[in-house]
Amino acid sequence: MSLDEKPFRTEAEPADIEIRMGLPRVRPHVVPAAGKTGPLTKDDFVTSFLVAWQPSPIPPAHWIELLREAPFGTQAIRARDLHWDGHSFSIELFNECDTEAFGGEMREGAAFANAEFGRREHTPAAEALAEARKRAEALENRFRR
Repeated sequence: MSLDEKPFRTEAEPADIEIRMGLPRVRPHVVPAAGKTGPLTKDDFVTSFLVAWQPSPIPPAHWIELLREAPFGTQAIRARDLHWDGHSFSIELFNECDTEAFGGEMREGAAFANAEFGRREHTPAAEALAEARKRAEALENRFRR
């Protein structure tokens, strides 16, 4: 079972944790604009930015869910849009303003997740309910395809 599939910590995980977010790494991603034919110029390409943060230490799965619930982001992009690969959080953003705004709030999001993790109950019933909610969401997403 991956970290994304198990939303709550195990008994071995400490109740008081302090996850810190490193500074973001920003990498450009450039692709040709859709529908362009003939010789391409530099104006025929679309740029996005792949932004990644590496937390320290690696957070428990429930903390990851709390970060995704954090009340931060831009008007169009929210914390729930973050991708977790087991080592870092990432998101693709299309302009510098969104990149700076979202990146500037990441530490506040981590502080929110740290605080909420300490407040939340980690019982087997809560774990079962969270897992059932995730499975229900996955079912809904399959129906949309």
